Amino acid sequence: MDSSNSNFDSLQLVSENIYLYEPQESIAGQVTVDGASPSIIILCTWNGGATPRRINKYITQYRQLYPGASILVITTTIHDTAFWPLRLIRARLQPTCQVIQRILAKSTNPGTLLHFFSNGGVSMGAQLALAMKEGVDQGALFLSSLRGVIFDCCPGEDSFEKTCGAVKLSMGEDIISQLFTKTMLYPSVAVVRILQNSGVMRSLRDLRDLLNDPSTFGRQTRRLYMYTKKDTMVGWTDVQTHIDQARDRGYHADQVLFEHGTHCGLIMEDSTRYWLAVQRFWDGHDVADPGVSNPEQLNIRSRL
Repeated sequence: MDSSNSNFDSLQLVSENIYLYEPQESIAGQVTVDGASPSIIILCTWNGGATPRRINKYITQYRQLYPGASILVITTTIHDTAFWPLRLIRARLQPTCQVIQRILAKSTNPGTLLHFFSNGGVSMGAQLALAMKEGVDQGALFLSSLRGVIFDCCPGEDSFEKTCGAVKLSMGEDIISQLFTKTMLYPSVAVVRILQNSGVMRSLRDLRDLLNDPSTFGRQTRRLYMYTKKDTMVGWTDVQTHIDQARDRGYHADQVLFEHGTHCGLIMEDSTRYWLAVQRFWDGHDVADPGVSNPEQLNIRSRL
């Protein structure tokens, strides 16, 4: 794989918008993983603002925590989450699925950690899980290795204002993008909402249901939701509602609620707290963050 086009430290280009880091010992041959480290960490990033500089912060920290793990980065565009047919997205993910399968197959104790950012990342992550099922083993190795899923500032609910804000954040800084934002954003989002409500286009409601479908990630896979009260893109009560729904369906769902962090910027509020939660989650411990209200209180407030 050619790494010359990679904008990420030490990562190689797998296919369009998808990058891979493999430790040297993994490239050389079989890797022994004792369960203390994932075999592979898969990061599905967010639309808009997910610059290489920001994503590299997560790559760097994961490499420090789990030096033996491979790291796969799937960057997301507005076309991936809103416009491309799902079958086309899954077809484009097949080279990535082959890389994941190869890494897991040579691990003596395969373990996978998924980390999704915002609605764009979690949408792509769900399609990746479904694409893995189209492989030679129907996704059996992937699902059996899947130890945890981290939902970072997601999933949100359908909201006109939040959708407009997300699209605006995803648009580029060029003149054409800015002109579209100023003149066509609200009418375009209104049309999309009509198409979503009529079932012609997929919606966040469909995505939320897909995430709680046991055929997507498996019912036994543990979940960690990390979110913030100051999020202007994804409301914290939207995330809390999904946590409640997941628990009602029998999923193990932990949560960490930040008070002042921004959308997909929780590490800026308290990186120690953030990464400690990630470590405890992967180690199989319940993540009861003492810095937030207990889950029962959160459940009560989310229903008010």
